[in-house]
Amino acid sequence: MNNPEFYKELASSYELLISADGASNRLYELKIVPDYIVGDLDSIKIEVEEYYKTQKTTFIKFPAKKDKTDTELAIDLAKDMGYKNITMLGFLGARLDHMLGNIFMLYYAQQLGLDLELVDENNKAWLITKGKTKILNEKNRTISFITLGDNAYRITLKGFAYPLDKYNLELGSTRCISNIISEDKAEIELEIGNLIAILTNPEL
Repeated sequence: MNNPEFYKELASSYELLISADGASNRLYELKIVPDYIVGDLDSIKIEVEEYYKTQKTTFIKFPAKKDKTDTELAIDLAKDMGYKNITMLGFLGARLDHMLGNIFMLYYAQQLGLDLELVDENNKAWLITKGKTKILNEKNRTISFITLGDNAYRITLKGFAYPLDKYNLELGSTRCISNIISEDKAEIELEIGNLIAILTNPEL
């Protein structure tokens, strides 16, 4: 996290803030108080845990031997509380396995009927499914589309520097990496499959 103010400002704009175990250590450094902390609590520092207890943060502890990651448990909690639109902050990290697991949470959330975005200071990612999706007011931004799980069929891109017309994108292909949004109103249409859309910070 090279831009603490980005996270502090963004976190303050949400109605509910759920922290997944060890992420609480980062929130503590940023002086952000979550409403809930979930997980097996094997990563949170003792002093952080004690501090948040004084702040009336609710702790939901799970056994260390569990079938879900702490992030997945946090998404489940948000759903159980009636939230449909969820933003995951700081989804990148030092561990590649956790990062990939977080990215695949896009599909997990979609299966639950949730709208999930992954956000850090350099990226915003979300899942595009069958149908038409509009991208508004992002002209000149770099965007990439990556297949999730299988090939994506009959992709049409309008309002992009590199348009497509009913293109079939194979799993593993880099054909849709680093496109440019050329219009204030861009549109992607997908007939079969799932795509991860990744919008990149203009400075990168």
